[in-house]
Amino acid sequence: MICRQRGKAKGMDNILAGKLIEKISNFTDYNVNIMDENGILVASRMQERVGTFHDAAFEIVRGNKDLVMVEMDNPEKGVKAGVNMAVYRNRQKVGVVGVTGKPKEVLPIAKIIKMSVEVMMEYEMYKFENLRKYNLREQLMHLIFYNDNPEREELSKYFKALNLKEELLRIPVLVAADGLSGHQEQLRSLLSQSPYRSGQELYDVTREGFLLIYIAIDCGMRDMMQNYKYLVGEYLSPILRYIRQQGLTCNLYVGAIQNDIMYYRQAYLYCLWMQKNLAGKPVGHSYYFYDCIVRYMESQVSVTAFNGIFLNLKKGLGEKFISNYIETMGAIIEMDYNLVKASALLHVHKNTLVYRFDKIREVLNMNPLVYNTDREFMESFYYYLNRK
Repeated sequence: MICRQRGKAKGMDNILAGKLIEKISNFTDYNVNIMDENGILVASRMQERVGTFHDAAFEIVRGNKDLVMVEMDNPEKGVKAGVNMAVYRNRQKVGVVGVTGKPKEVLPIAKIIKMSVEVMMEYEMYKFENLRKYNLREQLMHLIFYNDNPEREELSKYFKALNLKEELLRIPVLVAADGLSGHQEQLRSLLSQSPYRSGQELYDVTREGFLLIYIAIDCGMRDMMQNYKYLVGEYLSPILRYIRQQGLTCNLYVGAIQNDIMYYRQAYLYCLWMQKNLAGKPVGHSYYFYDCIVRYMESQVSVTAFNGIFLNLKKGLGEKFISNYIETMGAIIEMDYNLVKASALLHVHKNTLVYRFDKIREVLNMNPLVYNTDREFMESFYYYLNRK
């Protein structure tokens, strides 16, 4: 729900009620209904009842009673046997929770569900009041940063309110640098005045002090894949120039390109994954998620599954081999199998690196310079050995 500046939201939130019913259904087999201030069922485990009038709920909301226990079904009034209890927010009745069943049996359950509804509504109001402090663009970015289960309808409302085109391809980029959080206003100003600005981008500063930007590009995917690395560098050039002038060194983490708002948060999480898992790499570099998809996929594999593949291999090869493997393969993988660059990274002669590398290939009977399957195995083994 977009938080408008006209005061506190009133009444029962249908989306929130539906979410609560979904969660409650995981813990009880009883049917649970939530009715709004007009006595209308807005959420229920019995979907066919949603939208119908509930006489007991209307009686509670508009009368003095907080509890109505119905002993028998009454189809004429749209009521089933069970317990119905008032839901309060800010000391006002805003709806009713009903639990179907024998009243004496379901009363304790109804009390717990009523309390859960009121707590969730208070939490939503807390978020509502906090979001009012931000403008619409910041509210949208707040949802991307922190909401694990966004609603498409909710995100779409923000895009429409901001005149943003959902279908545009956007490139998520995380700009990470120590001390960057102290330059937030300058960075926002640079972005708003950038000659490459289209008005369709999104950007904000994360809790960690990083800058996240969704660069909007009005082109097809084929053109995007051919040029996106160049486009990122061009778009960010004013920011990168400013960061260098301040004596800061940053890394860029470029996530998966998106044109579906439901995946914007996931794209942000890909950037965070790179920032975390590429720690220790040389600073002042750009990293692209598409270049490390295999490593990301491997990071999603459970430790148990990885142990089933590599644990015996690790134990059987011995500590000396493993130590050489981690150091040597780490440099070779980092330098994309360029042995000259890998030897320079390790500060050893190329012949020394080749000797160490040959020992690894000999023991494993593999040649990653020739066979892709050998390369995939050896890289997977390396990432396993480095996994914490």
